[in-house]
Order: sequence, then structure tokens, then C-alpha cells
Amino acid sequence: MKSYVEASLEFYFRGERHAPSAIIPLDACMRQQDPLAHIYHVLAAENGIGRHSHEFDVMIMEPVRFSNPAGLAVDFVRDGRFDLEGFRRAWLEESILHVLQPIARRHLGIDRLDDHPDIKAALLEAYQAA
Repeated sequence: MKSYVEASLEFYFRGERHAPSAIIPLDACMRQQDPLAHIYHVLAAENGIGRHSHEFDVMIMEPVRFSNPAGLAVDFVRDGRFDLEGFRRAWLEESILHVLQPIARRHLGIDRLDDHPDIKAALLEAYQAA
């Protein structure tokens, strides 16, 4: 399932109010070295703000507000805040399970690893140790 969140913020530049917002595809975001910086860059790009502008410099000083989560992100957005680290951990586990589930089906005859928590934990640990 794809995960998305709406990011927005408000700032003033040269006496003018700006309120950029964008839908952030979190799968692409999690593949970035600095996901929060990526969110600011998406906000800038989607709203016509140059990354090397004074406007951008002012924008990144404001905190991002998050809303309308979808997919895995639903459990990580509360009161306009996004638990980025918690989401990253859950996203990584889901990504790993996406790889492990077909292996469990093929070699162990297990269609749902969630029904076998001990085996799921062992496979996750083996994958992460590699």
C-alpha cells in the first residue's frame, strides 16, 4: 500500500504571506538520506519556490504541519506532527516483509507471516543481520 501525507507550512517573505502545501509520497521520501529536507524540497518545487532563493531560506525555518495521511502513515500523524522516525522503522519493516513473505510462502508454506510471529521475528532478524 502506498503511503502519503500532506505537508504544509506558512511563512512571510517581503511582507507577503505564503502557504505552500504538497502531497508527499512517503515511499520516495524514505529513500532519501534526509527525508525532512526532501519534504522541504518537494514543498518548494510544488509551489514555485527556488531551492537556492532567499524565499526558500525563510521557508525552511518554519515547521512543517502534516495532515491527511494515507497508508502506513495513518498511525504516525497526530495533531499536525509526523513521527518520522517511527514511520521510518515501520516502513523499513514493511519493505523487508514484502521481500520475506514470498520466501516464507515458497519454502515454509506460510501465506501470512503475521499468523506466525516467532517465524516472522526470526526471518526479520536474519534479514537484518545479513
